[in-house]
Amino acid sequence: MEEAVKHQTVFDTDQQQLGDVYAKALLEFGNEGGNLDKLVDQLEAVVSAVDGAPGFKDALDSPRIDLDKKIGLLDKAFKGKIDKGLANFLKVVGRKGRFDCLGSIASSARKMQNDMSGKVQATLTSATEIDSKAKEKIAQKLSKVLGKEVSLESEIDPDIIGGVVVRIGDTVYDGSVVNQLEQVRARAVKKAADVIREKLDKFVTTS
Repeated sequence: MEEAVKHQTVFDTDQQQLGDVYAKALLEFGNEGGNLDKLVDQLEAVVSAVDGAPGFKDALDSPRIDLDKKIGLLDKAFKGKIDKGLANFLKVVGRKGRFDCLGSIASSARKMQNDMSGKVQATLTSATEIDSKAKEKIAQKLSKVLGKEVSLESEIDPDIIGGVVVRIGDTVYDGSVVNQLEQVRARAVKKAADVIREKLDKFVTTS
């Protein structure tokens, strides 16, 4: 596996910084109430639900829709389904006009929670769905390498052709077919270069 560096835009960085700030506030609230794990799980569920409903997400992000109406949409969608404290937290985020940061907040909250519990958050991306046993084996191998318990999430991306790509923070461990083919090509080029160099060395020696 090879290591690569993730390049972020200024916009991405600003969102992540705001995500860290709001996530810290949520974790402090959760610690005080003794329901931190529940809040983080529910926040991720909210983000997943919002992302899965483009029309709803666009309404929350739209500057043309009144704030009170957005809060009403949240109440209608999640009232009675999530912790009251999280519902109030979402309203605070909305009043600050930061619904666009929900994904970053959830990501930061999960990372902070894992750090507190000694876990490492990793994202496994594959071309097709990977069964739970394979995911468990990958998580175990990562845990052995990192010396920490790994919490593994999975995503599907057909563009990587095959194999898997694992992201931990800003580090990407690429085991995809594309990466493997590139390694094969690089080794072939190096081998050809070594052969040519050896012949040149012999030519120089015998000249």
